[in-house]
Amino acid sequence: ALVPVQQSQAVQHVAVVGAGRMASVLVTALLKKGFATTVWNRTAAKAESLSRLGARVAPTLLDAIAKADVVIVNINNYDATKHLLGRPEIESALRSKTLVQLTTGTPDEARQMQSWARPLGIEYLDGAIVSYPVDIGKPQSTVLYSGPEEVFNHLKPLLLSFGGNAVFVGDAIGNASAQD
Repeated sequence: ALVPVQQSQAVQHVAVVGAGRMASVLVTALLKKGFATTVWNRTAAKAESLSRLGARVAPTLLDAIAKADVVIVNINNYDATKHLLGRPEIESALRSKTLVQLTTGTPDEARQMQSWARPLGIEYLDGAIVSYPVDIGKPQSTVLYSGPEEVFNHLKPLLLSFGGNAVFVGDAIGNASAQD
C-alpha cells in the first residue's frame, strides 16, 4: 500500500541497509505500515528472516538502492556507512534519493555525512533513535531527526512507522545526535 507523503509524490519503496537488531525492527515496522521494503546486509543470512515477513532481500547494495526512493542506514558506525556508500556506483545510484542515517554517531559525523551527500545531489536526514528496539513502531517510540525541514515533512508518514514520536529538532544536521 502506498502511504501518501505529499500530494504530488508518494514514497513507494524503501531500502534499509543493515539487518542487525535495530535495523531488523525498523524493517518490520515499515512492512507493518505497508511500505515495499528491501533490505541489504553484508552478511546476507542475517536478512533472511526478514524475507519471511515480506521484505525483499537484495543480493547487492547497488540492487537495494537502485529500486528505492528512500535509503535508511542503520549499521555499526558512520565510518562503515562511508565505506559502503562512498563508491562511485553507489553514489550515482543515490543521486536524487533521500538518505536517512539512523546509525548512532556524533554531530560532527552527521555534518561530515551531509557534506558528502549534498554535492552528490543526495537529500540527507540524520536521526537518533532514543527508544529500545522492542518499542520501535509503538506510539511511545521516539526518533529525533535533523536536516532540511522540508525533507523531514515529506518523509514524516514514513518516519512515523518507527513510532509515534518522530521529532524534528532543527535544520542543523548535528542536532539529532547532540540531543541524543
